Amino acid sequence: MFSNHQQDNWVSLLPLAEFAYNNSLQTSTGKSPFEICYGYNPRLSVGHKGGKTPYTNQHAKYLQQGYNEVKAALTMAQERMKEFYDQCHWDSSPIHIGDQVWLNHRNINTNHPSPKLSHCKLGLYKVIDQYGKHAFKLELPHTMKIHPMFHVSLLTRFKPDPHGREPEQPPPMVTEEGKEEYKVEEVLNSRKKGRKIEYFVKWKGYGVGDQTWEPSENLENAKGQVETFHKKYPCKPRP
Repeated sequence: MFSNHQQDNWVSLLPLAEFAYNNSLQTSTGKSPFEICYGYNPRLSVGHKGGKTPYTNQHAKYLQQGYNEVKAALTMAQERMKEFYDQCHWDSSPIHIGDQVWLNHRNINTNHPSPKLSHCKLGLYKVIDQYGKHAFKLELPHTMKIHPMFHVSLLTRFKPDPHGREPEQPPPMVTEEGKEEYKVEEVLNSRKKGRKIEYFVKWKGYGVGDQTWEPSENLENAKGQVETFHKKYPCKPRP
């Protein structure tokens, strides 16, 4: 059962979808939701003649038996889920203080319009502390402005390439005035902040988590990247 190409008939399909779901066998319980509630599955044949209507006491007893079976099935399903989770997460790739890790972007707001199309992992970030068995503190850029503690399920330990093919993050350039300056790879967005314009900058050689908002005066040496951005997005704010 699918909606049409324009996807404008989905409302009319909801009753059929609901009926199909409620009449489907659930792996965790061994019964359909309809059978759990009423003790039997609905008949699909219009002309089919069923048996006699069960007596009230017999039907109540049958329902109670069904609930007991469902409860036992759910308990078994939870135990299987716990066993599977433990197999996948217990020391499969141990993380220690000092390791470099990738951070899952789940629950982290980014500047991308659609979270579904954002990078799945952010980083790399250094582990600087551990709390208990499953919580780790990361060394995050000050621009992220989020709590640095994360559950181990959101972290993936970085495994260096044995052939050394990962490029290292380039050091900042030093200007004639002795100031450190990083190279702008691309301007990704712009916004108004008060009376000023800020640009969202991707720095050359650095990851998604290191991207920052910078005032326009900080990009004097990246005028080419700024112009390229405005040619591509002429409606975005500019000075």
